Amino acid sequence: MSNRRNYERHLIRKFALLKLANGEVIEGETRDLSAGGAFIECEPDIDLEQGTKCSISLTLDEEDEKLITEIYGYIIHSDEDGLGCNFLKVNSTYYQYIRELYD
Repeated sequence: MSNRRNYERHLIRKFALLKLANGEVIEGETRDLSAGGAFIECEPDIDLEQGTKCSISLTLDEEDEKLITEIYGYIIHSDEDGLGCNFLKVNSTYYQYIRELYD
């Protein structure tokens, strides 16, 4: 099986809130992050269709500073462990955070 990912994943645990268009909010924690997406561990009974659009609020702690950033994306897959999300649009806060991981 080949790796179809475009970006290297980093095993990073961060608090995440997914907000769906219907107003539903899903709490979880990232298992990994990359410039293009994340896997978010959440309740096992959540079943969302591939392509469901969402916004993802991530809490990025940097030393003594707590940053919350919002990223727009969609669900690429879901399973008993959580949800895989692809990012459509990242902001400068997240871009800077993830860029430092690659350096």
